[in-house]
This record gives sequence, structure tokens and C-alpha cells, in this order.
Amino acid sequence: MTDAAGLYVHIPFCSAICPYCDFAVARGGEADRGRFVEALIEEIGLLGCGGDERGTVATRIFESARFDTVYFGGGTPSALSVEQLGAVRGRLVGAFAIDPEAEWTIEVNPEDASAEALAGWRELGFDRISLGLQALDDRALRFLGRRHDAAAARASVERAREAGFRSVSVDLIYSLPGFDGGWWLGTLGEVAALGPDHVSCYELTIHEGTPFGRRREAGRLCETGEDERAANFVATHRRLAELGYEGYEVSNFARREADRSRHNRKYWRHQAYLGLGPSSHSFAGRSRWWNVSSWKDWSAAVAGGDSPVAGREELKDDQLLLEAVMMGLRQRSGLDCAALEGRFGIDPAAGNGGRIEAWEKAGWLRVRGRRLEPTLEGMARADRLAGEWKL
Repeated sequence: MTDAAGLYVHIPFCSAICPYCDFAVARGGEADRGRFVEALIEEIGLLGCGGDERGTVATRIFESARFDTVYFGGGTPSALSVEQLGAVRGRLVGAFAIDPEAEWTIEVNPEDASAEALAGWRELGFDRISLGLQALDDRALRFLGRRHDAAAARASVERAREAGFRSVSVDLIYSLPGFDGGWWLGTLGEVAALGPDHVSCYELTIHEGTPFGRRREAGRLCETGEDERAANFVATHRRLAELGYEGYEVSNFARREADRSRHNRKYWRHQAYLGLGPSSHSFAGRSRWWNVSSWKDWSAAVAGGDSPVAGREELKDDQLLLEAVMMGLRQRSGLDCAALEGRFGIDPAAGNGGRIEAWEKAGWLRVRGRRLEPTLEGMARADRLAGEWKL
């Protein structure tokens, strides 16, 4: 493995489940969190250096890996105590070859971001923090089922900056039914005034089986229309660009190159990453595998000496190439066709000349030699363009 890999640690607990969430999350008390940490430390031991036969596949693939990003996501990693997070961190450092200059990211809810907790996370070595603001308006926060209010959201950003994190990122949700584009642009201005280094903006997606999904089925909630969503997407990128944030991926914006998420770019660039905890995914070369979603089933498997892996797949070159095209169209840097041909032996542009010409004429792509760069309007249609791509 020539490139540095990434480590992802999934913490499944939340104090409350948001009505739009379809992630592998759960509410858990103190005893549940304690059992979870014990199981996570056990899984780290299985997959790290010297792991036994239960970690054979991952251990073989990652045995010589160097990790330069570590990402604690969820769920809500801040649901664990600083001491519990410290125990997990200590086991990671003992089991894996983690670069001394690695990027350590932790996802946090604003209501958990006390000055004491922030100082504790910094002392553990987390240098990047991702705050789940979602909105800066009390009415919107109530609609989204969040437990914090707008004042707490603002205060969490200010305290994170004071705590000395190298990079402070915030998450926002837009295209909320009943909230117009003017409200959203105002939110972006308010957020920028707080001075985060990185902003992630996600369109509200309503999933089946969630409380929002059930409301939609009952006719009590209507999604924002496709045209309005597209307009919101373009307006988001343009407004954040005016405020000094470059959109380097469809949902992600940064003030500087150094503030871009090094860990997330591994997912977009087919770089190797190892997932730990329930529902986590791993990838290396052409292999992808994932753990069971339920934290209790995952914990029982680890404690009982069984593998928590729920499934795996070996991807063929055409599958990997199509994924690379899809991810490339979602990034400002676009597709380097020469590099992809060198990697897969297939020119991804071959057979797509007519489409590329039409998309360039429509203003969705810029052709720079053998590099294809999506315009803002093209990024808004990234999934559609990828769906029409032919090998």
C-alpha cells in the first residue's frame, strides 16, 4: 500500500434520533456506552498489528499501512466521555501505524461543546472538529428535531476557535420545506460571520422509514421541488464563493486548501480506508467490506469471537472506473482521463464524445486537454451525468 490510508471510527450513540436520519444510530445509556467502548477496543485489537485469525482479511491488507487521517464519526462521538475517547485513541495508536502529523477529526453536537470538553478533545490530539449546527434559526432547528438552539450553535463555533482547533468545520442542511431561498442565503451569511474554516452543506433528503418519511407518506410533509433544489444548490455555491469559501466538492467548501477534509477525499479518490465499529465500511484496492449495522449485533459478534463483517465485494475495473467517474463529476477538480486510462487501461472519455460535446455546449463541462471539469451547473447535475456515462 503506497498511499497513506484513513481510519474511520463509528460511534453510534445519539441523545435523540433526528427525524430525517437514516444512519446506523441508537440511543444508549451509560452502561451501553461502556459496553460499546469495550467491544471497540476489542475490534481494534483484532484488526491491528498482531490481530488474530478473526481479523485476517483486514489485517493482511492493512498490515503495512500508514494512516494519516483518523475520523471519529457517527452518531455522535461526543456522546462518549473524554476518558472513553482517550481509551479508544490509546488503543488505536498502539495497534496501528498512525502518522505523527495525521489529521484527527471528531464530529460534535453543539450542546456537547463545553469549554471543558473542547479542551479535553484537543488534549487527546483532535485537531479538526466538525460541528453539527444544521441551522442558525430556532424554528428550523425545531423542525429538524435538533436538541440545541441557535445561541448554542453560535457559541459552539466560538468556543471551538478559542480551544485552538486547527480547523473548525460546520454542517448545515438546506432546502427545508417552508423555508425559502432568502432565509437560506441569510443563514450562510450568518455562518460565515462566525468564521469557520470549512462548511458542509447538505440538501435535506427524506428517507423511507424515518419520521420524515412517514410524514411524507401521510401527506403531512412535502419535499422541496426539484427546480427549487437545483436553484438552491447553485445559489449556495455562489454565495459561499462570495464569502470566501471555495466549493471543492458538491457539498463541501473551504477557505484554504489546508482546510479541505483530507479524510473525506480518500473516499472520493479511491484511497484505502479502514472502518471500525458498527456499519463502518472499509476499502482497499478493489475490495470493499462493511460491518453489521446494529451496534448490539456488532458487539455480540466481536465479544463472541465472530467476525462483525456483514458483507464484502470485489470490484471489477469497469465498476471502479464508473465510480471514479461519478466521484470525479462531484469534485471541482473533475476527471483526469489520462490518469484514469493509465490506471484502468480504458479511456473513460471513449464512447462519450457526443455527450461530452453536448455537455460542454450546455455549459456543464469544461474540457481542458484530457481533463474534464464540471462547472457549477454540471456539479448540480453530477448524479445525472454519471448515470448517462458509458464505458
